[in-house]
Amino acid sequence: MEKGIETKGEESDLVINLGTEKRLREKLWNINFILLLQGQLVSIFGNTVYDIALRFWILDKTGSTALMGLFMAATVLPEVFISPFAGAFIDRHDRKKILVITDAISGLAIVLIGIAAMTGALKIWMILLVGIIVGICSCFFNPTIDSSIPDIVPKSKLLKANSTFSLMTTGNDIAGYAFGSFLVQIIGAPIVFLFNGISFLFSAATECFIKIPKIEISLEDSSFWEDMKAGINFVKNAKGLKYLYVTISFLNFSASMSMTLTLPWFKMNNQLGISQYGIAMAINTFGMFLGFTSLSILELKKENKFYAFIWSGITTAITMIIFSITLNFHLIAVLFFINGFSIAITNSLIQSSMQNSVPSNMRSKAFAFSRTLSSALMPLGMVIAGVLGERININIVIFADYAMYLVLFIYLSFLSNVKEIINI
Repeated sequence: MEKGIETKGEESDLVINLGTEKRLREKLWNINFILLLQGQLVSIFGNTVYDIALRFWILDKTGSTALMGLFMAATVLPEVFISPFAGAFIDRHDRKKILVITDAISGLAIVLIGIAAMTGALKIWMILLVGIIVGICSCFFNPTIDSSIPDIVPKSKLLKANSTFSLMTTGNDIAGYAFGSFLVQIIGAPIVFLFNGISFLFSAATECFIKIPKIEISLEDSSFWEDMKAGINFVKNAKGLKYLYVTISFLNFSASMSMTLTLPWFKMNNQLGISQYGIAMAINTFGMFLGFTSLSILELKKENKFYAFIWSGITTAITMIIFSITLNFHLIAVLFFINGFSIAITNSLIQSSMQNSVPSNMRSKAFAFSRTLSSALMPLGMVIAGVLGERININIVIFADYAMYLVLFIYLSFLSNVKEIINI
């Protein structure tokens, strides 16, 4: 009888232990997620302030907006050409080391820029060189972050994790832009450069303590190029995933066109104006902030994800179509808020769906290809928008841009494989 009682007690302890272990596995705010997030927050805030300081410095020293544009291109171009190779590299190496090394290289490079600026030795070629170095590091860093999140948070919390990341990033951008100009005027651009470099180094130091599971891959069975080809074939053969790539590409293409034309549209209409443009963009960002906040707090049911995805895309298109045919600023403010909220929902669902549907040994390659498409199409969208804007009424271009976007999401609503990949 005593033996039976002991067995029952042991079974109860086992159930309790298994329940505790399950709850720990289901926690979103585990130590690895917190370390990854806080490291990102520090470096993103520093980067935003650094970007403002750099523009101030270039304009102050040269007065050239062309050089400022050249610097921006120098940081984007590596992502177009290097990201596909970076994805295959990441999947074959220790992801924690990649995070630490890329942040450390970026930090050291920017610290040297700060020292050069403080001693009066800073030259434009140095800024361009560091811009390229930091751009290359981001080609490895960003896909590593995207591929690591699913391995350090429970699958059931993945949407919340991505929304939390996006929420913090958006809030950090707002804070960075709000304080950036103020900090430059108070302490000067060189000190801000140093601050950003140190923020990267701090991020690298904290990332040393993150535990990211290693990807199981047999390096003996395939070469680097075979591994990269396998990634391309995986993306090509995954029908639902291909449609997500099309959506991401078209979203960035449409956004780059509207971003290029929205400011001139405000400027050329007396009912609107530059000051109203700033307010409208702030409202749009606030809408995104609340969208990410909602998904980071609320638990979206699995069967409702696809409908949220379709309606957020349709809403994004409709708000911009209405914007193109009205000059009522109060209505535009409401439209921009709804637009920002909808974009946040769309982006979060795409991100979490890709992370859920792609195996860990293919995930970095999949996100690297995604960034390549996005980076390549954004400059193209800007060029096309600029050319069309000089030949056709700007509002017509915006209308046509988002009419095509609306058609895309209506088409996606009928595709079962897209529904399957979103509802994973």
